[in-house]
Amino acid sequence: MLAIEFPLRMDRQFQLWSYQVSHRVLLLRSNITRDATSRIDLMFRSVSAMELRSRYEWISVDLASDSRREQLSSLGVEVAAGAHLFSIESAFPGAGYVVAGSFYYAEDDMDYGQPSSIDHPELAHRQISAGEFG
Repeated sequence: MLAIEFPLRMDRQFQLWSYQVSHRVLLLRSNITRDATSRIDLMFRSVSAMELRSRYEWISVDLASDSRREQLSSLGVEVAAGAHLFSIESAFPGAGYVVAGSFYYAEDDMDYGQPSSIDHPELAHRQISAGEFG
């Protein structure tokens, strides 16, 4: 996997796909459509806080600015040692944030209901591109 360069912007629709409470893993997904012949997964691991929409027309993930960190800190959002504050932007103002230990993306040729190729090394050959941070 390559290192992710921020901001990571993708001009596709994404959905909040799943959150595993026991492993604190958040998955946002853009499925294959008539206009998109690949699937993209955005995965955050060791999630401790988040504020998200259920759907995004396009998405940009970036490391939060100092002013955004201060703003969220004043609202009680803590970023523990070893964690990162990711700013989520989209067509909607204040689209959200995620506090997590790491962030991954993978573009692959897999179908709607199949598991993420990020979590399954045996599916890495299905990846078109992939990246990681943290």
